[in-house]
Amino acid sequence: MNKEKIRNIGLAAHIDAGKTTTTERILFYTGRIHRIGEVDEGTATMDWLQQEKERGITIWSAATTCYWKEYRINIIDTPGHVDFTAEVERSLRILDGLVVIFCAVGGVEPQSETVWRQADKFDVPRIVFINKMDRIGADCFRVLKEIEKKFAVNTVLMQLPLGAEEEFKGVIDLLRGKKLIWDVDEIGERYREEEASEEEMGNWREELFLCLGELDDELAERYIEKKDIELKKVKSIIRKGVIEGRIVPVFIGSALKNKGIQCLIDAICDYLPSPLDKRGVMGKIPGKEEIIERKPSDEEPFSSVVFKIQIDKKLGKLSYTRVYSGKIKPGQKIMNSANGEIFRIQRLYLLHANRRNSLQEAAAGEIVGIVGAKRVKTGDTFCDIDNPVIYEEMLFPEPVVSIAIEPKSIRELPKLEECLAFMLEEDPTFRVKRDEETGQFVLSGMGELQLDILLDRLKRDFGLEVRSGKPQVAYRETISVSASGYHKFSKTIGDAHHFGEANLSVHPNPQKGNYIEIPVDIPDDFKEVVRESVNTILLFGPLAGYPVTDVKVEFHKLSKGSNVTPLGLGNAIQEALREALIKGDPILLEPVVKIEITVPSEFVGNVVGDLGTRNASLKKITKVSDFIQRVSAEIPLREIFGYATTLRSLTQGRGNFWMEISHFAPVPEEIKKKIMI
Repeated sequence: MNKEKIRNIGLAAHIDAGKTTTTERILFYTGRIHRIGEVDEGTATMDWLQQEKERGITIWSAATTCYWKEYRINIIDTPGHVDFTAEVERSLRILDGLVVIFCAVGGVEPQSETVWRQADKFDVPRIVFINKMDRIGADCFRVLKEIEKKFAVNTVLMQLPLGAEEEFKGVIDLLRGKKLIWDVDEIGERYREEEASEEEMGNWREELFLCLGELDDELAERYIEKKDIELKKVKSIIRKGVIEGRIVPVFIGSALKNKGIQCLIDAICDYLPSPLDKRGVMGKIPGKEEIIERKPSDEEPFSSVVFKIQIDKKLGKLSYTRVYSGKIKPGQKIMNSANGEIFRIQRLYLLHANRRNSLQEAAAGEIVGIVGAKRVKTGDTFCDIDNPVIYEEMLFPEPVVSIAIEPKSIRELPKLEECLAFMLEEDPTFRVKRDEETGQFVLSGMGELQLDILLDRLKRDFGLEVRSGKPQVAYRETISVSASGYHKFSKTIGDAHHFGEANLSVHPNPQKGNYIEIPVDIPDDFKEVVRESVNTILLFGPLAGYPVTDVKVEFHKLSKGSNVTPLGLGNAIQEALREALIKGDPILLEPVVKIEITVPSEFVGNVVGDLGTRNASLKKITKVSDFIQRVSAEIPLREIFGYATTLRSLTQGRGNFWMEISHFAPVPEEIKKKIMI
């Protein structure tokens, strides 16, 4: 297919902004599905996991493909809950464009901000859809101002609402000066057009063209002189502005009421980039520092990035991958350059949620599923065997909540180990370790909901009953003062003598993570020994065995003579680092979360009072609308377990909240004593 007509896009938003509902309508109007499913009824196409159907939220990013006019649109529907932010992150890595959806009542909500920053990180062009224009309190102009203020972007309002709240019936297309009214049928397949008067458009059409005139002098001149302006030319100017990140077009509608979706699909095709608009992807030749470029061409050597792993009972590992260059076919041998595995492509699939269609070929610009790789993880690079390349790996945040589990029967232990291994491959933010003292498995994740769903999957998907404890905070350790350590290792083991000597110091590195300063004169084959030795010790702190963070390790002397061995040097570094950490007056850290609670105004007092009992630091109370306020605070993670139930009680079920890890702070002395017992 012509690559200019391909769109690889994602839909992202805060939870409950209507993202999956919007995707469902896109699939319906493009003919991909023949019946509209609803999130609340558990019938949405993209929410196919049982856990998604019951909770009415998206948990896993899901891929699908649909066709509109002469365009092929590959869509990734991403989660809106903060526990699954990594799902959004790994999807954005491979997308060409993004539709960010905002609620016309809630406006710019916290997870919307997170998504926007993630899109900035990967330089993804985007358009905005303000949804739920039919809701009481809907105000697209207020949301527009919020977007401009919070993100410092140049928004371009492309449409005006016709009617408000329950009376919302359509939009005015400012570009064409037309009214689009959805009153022909209930499912919104058809709409009628009328001419819009100057009075109805006010100054908004003029503002639109003045804004676009800043992108193109000729357009500005023709508009001022009231000359005819070709619609195709204007759209090309808008598209160029979107791809360059100079403007963000804004569209409005109501997905639930089936209004405005066709305009959004047109905008995806007209303004978001194709694979050809994306610059060549830069990578390295494995084992070398040489940078090479792969262009989005079928003639280039094959390369792709795996952004998701799904374990299928029949197929095994299904690797969701974005093809950046070249072509592939079933039966072809390719390489995973991250680990050197060479494998044959057993099957190639076009993806549609939990269903898939076999493909005979996939080319640059496509998003497909590959079966065949045995050793693969999220972020790995697949490539041509004779032309290897490796792209930048994906990094994910460390988990902050843990829970201990064990099988109800010792006979089920091997099965539990196998199932946890499967889940580890699917979710890069999930961690498992075995407690040697108790024999229990400690599962760690980004939040209570993520761990709850993992336990539910063990029971439903794998038929395993497990005993579990209460969620626990994943603490960290750090040092409060600089300190040094020295150790000389000299020992004969078997027939070989091992020697190594290390003199190092450690320094506090507040809220910047760990940093290892490796001497430049160390031979390359010893640099990995240095990194592994340091990271091994930093996994278990001197206070209570929690991971060490925010520490800078500086080496003053490392032996490098001919008598030095990797084992000897590694042992010397580890003992020297242990000594330095103990001398560094170690302290215990706990995660502090930033929480934002959206509630009806009459319940603000209840919420603020409850936060006071949880050692929270109140930051601000913001008026969202005449009926809704948002309470912002910081609170220790240990105080927030089970908060969803409490909030329902405090607000008669009408409040909701969002939280994310803000930083790590020293644990109060009374809490520290309990942990250290």
